[in-house]
Amino acid sequence: MSHKAVSWALDQRHLKPAPWVVLIQLADRHNKDTLRCDPDQVTLAADCNMSRATVNRHLETLEELELIRRVPRIDPRTGKPLSTFYILGLNFDRPPHVENAVSQNETRGKRGQKENKTAGRVSNCDTVPCLKNGENRVSKNAETVSQNETLTIVREPVREPCAASAPHKSEIDFDGFFAEFVSVYPRMGDQEATEESLREALGDGADPKEILAGARAYAVEQVGNKPRFIKYSENWIDEKRWRQHVTAPRESVDPQKVLEARAQEIRDRKPWARTIKPSQAGECIAAGLVTAADCEAAGINV
Repeated sequence: MSHKAVSWALDQRHLKPAPWVVLIQLADRHNKDTLRCDPDQVTLAADCNMSRATVNRHLETLEELELIRRVPRIDPRTGKPLSTFYILGLNFDRPPHVENAVSQNETRGKRGQKENKTAGRVSNCDTVPCLKNGENRVSKNAETVSQNETLTIVREPVREPCAASAPHKSEIDFDGFFAEFVSVYPRMGDQEATEESLREALGDGADPKEILAGARAYAVEQVGNKPRFIKYSENWIDEKRWRQHVTAPRESVDPQKVLEARAQEIRDRKPWARTIKPSQAGECIAAGLVTAADCEAAGINV
């Protein structure tokens, strides 16, 4: 515990109560000598008496307000993610070196859209993707805690059976699919949460090609937009936003059927038939579907 850190956190009275509690609990886990602050998600959620999803939303708020920075870490031996390292605002002027960091670059708010493994420092620089191949398991080592973990993470489901539940799962190279999604989506959030969300979406029957096409379309739409206005990947997936960017092609319309339907409205003297243009009515007459008298009776001057 660091009394200085807790005192600093208590002074942030401009915050709303919930994110303030999260900041205070982070400060309580801060080591005054090593500046280490890396409670895992379960511990932090228990400290705050909140769900992990709620804690993550408040962590994003704190980072956007530049009160904390988050650095994702990875176990170099197993390749699995370690708990996120939190740098508190009072240490921004002399940030600690973070061991086993995926990227020492500043995370979230001021960070670029994707990040790479770079030299040990905290900076404001944008970075580039760290993908190399499908076996790199980017889901395990590339990013930081998300704005909004999904309920599936809170319930901590067994991942592999969930991914295999849909009939088409056996036909999908999930690692390759996930790597491609990471490479095209404009603002990656928490890698593990994103993987869970994608698995759940596929388990619900989503088409992976549509998800990728939607991610590409969203990336194009967000070109030039500030990162903070772009949705984190796991939230975009949970909201099924790819559906807004991938639309099924419309079936071609048979012109003859259009004429027949229009002629039927004229013959039935529908109230809205009078809105049919004379040229359209003329096409029906030319096709032998109605007569000029039919049109006159329906209120169309031909």
